[in-house]
Amino acid sequence: MTTSLAFLDLTIPMAQRVAEHDWSSTPLGPIDTWPPVLKITVSLTLRSGFPKCLCWGSELIAIYNDAFIPTLGDKGDCLGLPFSVIWQESWDTIGPIVAKAMVGEATFVKDFPMKVRRDANGLAEAFFTFSYSPVVDEEGVVRGIMDTVIETTDRVRFERRAAISNRELVHRSKNSYALVTAIVRQIARQASTVEEYRDKLVQRISDMGHAQDVLSLRAHEEATVRDVVHHMRERMDGKGTRITLSGPDVALSDEETFALTLALFELATNSAKYGALSAEAGRVSVDWSLSGEGTNATFIFCWTERGGPPVAPPQRRGFGSFLVKQMLAAEFGGEVSVDYPEEGVVCQLTCQRSER
Repeated sequence: MTTSLAFLDLTIPMAQRVAEHDWSSTPLGPIDTWPPVLKITVSLTLRSGFPKCLCWGSELIAIYNDAFIPTLGDKGDCLGLPFSVIWQESWDTIGPIVAKAMVGEATFVKDFPMKVRRDANGLAEAFFTFSYSPVVDEEGVVRGIMDTVIETTDRVRFERRAAISNRELVHRSKNSYALVTAIVRQIARQASTVEEYRDKLVQRISDMGHAQDVLSLRAHEEATVRDVVHHMRERMDGKGTRITLSGPDVALSDEETFALTLALFELATNSAKYGALSAEAGRVSVDWSLSGEGTNATFIFCWTERGGPPVAPPQRRGFGSFLVKQMLAAEFGGEVSVDYPEEGVVCQLTCQRSER
């Protein structure tokens, strides 16, 4: 190793690149003409395990370490380029902060939002926690700045999603409490014995618990109609094999998921007791479709029973009817019909919704 390169640990990949770079084509000049303060600061930068970029001179020529490379995305080799060129898409935002450091004022910023160009898809929002610190020579003159930075985009986005989820959870909990209150009152009015009251209440609360399972066990940010129907069918044990389903992927809001789950549990329970699923030959088809485009798309969901005992309209409208008709219609902003032809119950939901 020559004397001019003694400050570099050439076992470090970026130190090797610094040694091989043609610095004579930059304002810094040949590496053997660098002042001691520059060599020492470059050595500290390259040996750091924390992402660092040294910006030297009035043109802020960049020398960064290996830990800083992921921050650049797909910008390519930026070694020796002015910092303002590397971050030209964000310079209106960070340029004033750099200017402060160049006159001796250090800055620490947490989770700072920036529009950065990481790939061919254009600008994207990213977040960084960083410090721009002035670097001075032995006479106290500011010669450059040190950018010590860590990207916090993933954490910020996670915390935002968590905050939204927490608000949704509080909202959903309040709705659940209101629904439980309505269930208790409705069953109390209709139950003729303590045992009947207990059994129906336990069943309703169990259904609500399963509806929450769909929300907590979903594989995506939003549950789909297929997720809800699959969960209902699995809960029916052996009888679930006699339920067929057909339809496209349609995403649901949490409120829609909860309402559809409760409605399907009610339909499936009644079918197992009195309808098609109470007979060996009985079958249930669950079909849904989304036709049209944009905000005028029409969503149709249909539950159809066939092959069971003859069907007649119920003599009394209970809480199950409320779940199937009123709650489902309200959450989807549509209309729900329940018909009782002799060959089997038919329940249909129709609403307008935008494609997601």
